[in-house]
Amino acid sequence: MQNLKKKLFIFFLFFYLLVGSINSINTGISFDENYEELNWNFHVSVVKNITNTIFHKKKFNEEQFNKEVQRFVGYGIGTQLISQPIQFFIKDLIKNNKNIDDFGAKLLAKHFVIFLFFFISGIFFYLILKKIIDNENFTIIGTIVYLSYPYLFGQAMFSPKDIPFMSVWLICTYISFNVFEFLIKEKKIKFRYLLLLSIITAFLFSVRFAGILILIQYTILFILFVNLYKINFTIFLKNFYCKFLFFLFFLILFTFIFNPIFLLDYSLIIKTIKINANHFNNVGTNTFGSTMYSQNLPSTYLPIWFAVKTPILILAGVFSFPIVEKKIFEDKKRSILFGNILLTLIVIPLILIFKKVHLYDEIRQVMFLVPLIFIVGLVSFYFLSKFSFYILTTLTICLFIIENIKINPYQYVWFNLPSRYIDLTTNFELEYQGISGREISKYLSKLDNQNICILANPMHSVKPFLNDTKYNCFDIWQKIDTNYKRPFLAVQNVRNLKKSLPYNCKPIYETKFRLLFHKKDLITGKLLRCD
Repeated sequence: MQNLKKKLFIFFLFFYLLVGSINSINTGISFDENYEELNWNFHVSVVKNITNTIFHKKKFNEEQFNKEVQRFVGYGIGTQLISQPIQFFIKDLIKNNKNIDDFGAKLLAKHFVIFLFFFISGIFFYLILKKIIDNENFTIIGTIVYLSYPYLFGQAMFSPKDIPFMSVWLICTYISFNVFEFLIKEKKIKFRYLLLLSIITAFLFSVRFAGILILIQYTILFILFVNLYKINFTIFLKNFYCKFLFFLFFLILFTFIFNPIFLLDYSLIIKTIKINANHFNNVGTNTFGSTMYSQNLPSTYLPIWFAVKTPILILAGVFSFPIVEKKIFEDKKRSILFGNILLTLIVIPLILIFKKVHLYDEIRQVMFLVPLIFIVGLVSFYFLSKFSFYILTTLTICLFIIENIKINPYQYVWFNLPSRYIDLTTNFELEYQGISGREISKYLSKLDNQNICILANPMHSVKPFLNDTKYNCFDIWQKIDTNYKRPFLAVQNVRNLKKSLPYNCKPIYETKFRLLFHKKDLITGKLLRCD
């Protein structure tokens, strides 16, 4: 019976990988994806400059470097080292089958890599659950809830920073648990485990330098270990200081490898931390009917967004924790692992709130906390009532599957059931990534008169999908309120949807979807004709 469960789970994972991979390359191109390619090109130019300076005695182009570095500081090349070779090999296949231009094909090729990161995160989610509760039924069904969650599944179709960051955070969590488990059992730490942890942690820093926050999670894990096992800190430090220095050395080494710009200017590390905490864009995010600007966020911003994005099953589990606390902490090992996740969920959001870190676009920059919330919720609910856990998780999975089909490709706009009793359109930020551009492009390709200009922002969300049409005039949306030659077409999406219709423009096509049990269509994009 146990073998049958594992075989069925493996079959599910294979089918899930296949469906997700196909769906990812059929999803629209999001706002940030062009920036990712520019980031890669910038770092390639930096490496070339360094190589030419060292080996060919050429003068380093400081002026060009200083001009561009502000745009890309804080984002290294870790993810790109994996994605770029894969993109190179599969972009032609996508181009030939999707009637899309070279640049668009390369961006879509990265979608597959992003989904692969999420798929791998599901495996590590399973392994972490297994460490906390060694029950196959619990770990399998908990993992399926995580993988089928529409919000994350939708983000996994295109999100070039947030999904890899979240996935690598989970991998770091698992490896750090292994290090301390080995320490508990064997009273020693193998160098290869520390080397692996240092490399993966540095990789996390390269995806987004805010990854240094995971050092807080490591510290909490260490404090719990020392206290619960009543270990003398001085003796422990004396026995293991060499291995700590080993970890620190390779962490710093690989941080520089994955962030080549730090080799040119060490002070950029401090600048990176400041920029990550205080992002220069003062983006306004519609939150419960109020526009909350990133540079002046109220303390309610994160709680509100987690309240409307977290599934009701997980919320119920989190709120039941005080009832089942004693059961969970009966086991010393589980106390360390679960306690580490729980305290991380408390400490990091408090730091972000009290430090007034600039956040925007709902919870995308703190998405790495979502799997941790799921773990706390699932474990707590399981200890509350195993029977209710299996009934409600099964119903939740069925609901998730239906919604993933119904609202595709806009799963990332997903809201939980309680929030659907209010008007989401007027109260919350919706489609801020522009993936509706692909659906609008399909409509554009069917129009008879294609000898007309198209205004859009971002342009790369629309233009690549019109490769086999006669459209050859494209310009930025910002020119819509100028004396731009009329008539023209304009794609109104992302935050431009909040604006009223421009002068003498009327909608001729809309992209939209409707959530289950919600009375109102959520409009994700409009095509305007301006005469």
